[in-house]
Amino acid sequence: MSMPTISPRRTTTASNPRGRQLLIVLVVVLVVFEALKLMFGHHENKFEKLAYNVTAALQNNNLDEVKKYQNAETATMINRGIVGRAADRLAPLGKIKTVKETTPSGSPDQIHEFTVAFDKGTVHEKMKVDPELKIVHFEYNRVSP
Repeated sequence: MSMPTISPRRTTTASNPRGRQLLIVLVVVLVVFEALKLMFGHHENKFEKLAYNVTAALQNNNLDEVKKYQNAETATMINRGIVGRAADRLAPLGKIKTVKETTPSGSPDQIHEFTVAFDKGTVHEKMKVDPELKIVHFEYNRVSP
């Protein structure tokens, strides 16, 4: 019994150079778009990162983490009750989506304001920081559910 011979299949290349050109143009446009987004898109600044970290720590009811961002004086005033009440208010809002600094122009250098968007709401935060980027004062108000 002999095995049937299988001849190799002929492969054909695309005979549509126009389609190939469109694909190349599409790839170039996507690469340029991503490059522009990286260059001109919003980048989190050090104050937004601080606000994100403190808000996440409050939301997770993490007293030690919250104290880490406070200056020596205010860290002694932070207690479980304060962090627990904040967690009760912030945790139901879901995951933090964005933190955007909204400090009005002309504000003192150490005062910073933010709009924090969550899955289920938005919060306005205001903080005062010392020269070492430690929080001296922090407050938040729920803006929308």
